[in-house]
Amino acid sequence: IIKDKLRILRKEQSAPKGNFVDIIIERGAFGSGEHETTISCLEELLNLDVKDKNVLDIGCGTGILAIAALKLGAKRATGIDIAREAIETAKLNASLNEVENKLDLILGTITKVKGKFDVILANIYPEVLKDIVSHIKRVSSEGTILIVSGIPWDENSEILRLYKSHGFQVINNRFLEYYTTAVLRFTR
Repeated sequence: IIKDKLRILRKEQSAPKGNFVDIIIERGAFGSGEHETTISCLEELLNLDVKDKNVLDIGCGTGILAIAALKLGAKRATGIDIAREAIETAKLNASLNEVENKLDLILGTITKVKGKFDVILANIYPEVLKDIVSHIKRVSSEGTILIVSGIPWDENSEILRLYKSHGFQVINNRFLEYYTTAVLRFTR
């Protein structure tokens, strides 16, 4: 249970009634939502108003972040991943959560993504975050919120400096046990 609001369940689990947003995640090669970076991204997502927003989940894995955004009221979500198995798992999980008609999945890299997004989630390797900063900027408009995670402590300041140099302002920077999660806003 995350922030007394979100609950992650397995397909075979029957959930006791409660005032929760339930997300059903089929375990896959890409985790099941228990990693500290995933949990912190979900916590930060809960701090946002995603109602009627367009969301991009870069390196979507199981699709958990995009699905959570949709179940919290996002209008549409796009998940992108370079692994075919991730896209298949995300598609299955979207179906289990009855949001498949609002989730677009792309096999490939961010270069295939078109349009602008209100919220961008990127829980990925720091090397990838460095490589794609200009692409993230391209799909952002003024006010876009970016949540980045998967950054080891020792690389945090370097990555945040890079994103600041591309027009992102740091709103929150959290140090977890091994990694960091930061929330940024695109300003120009």
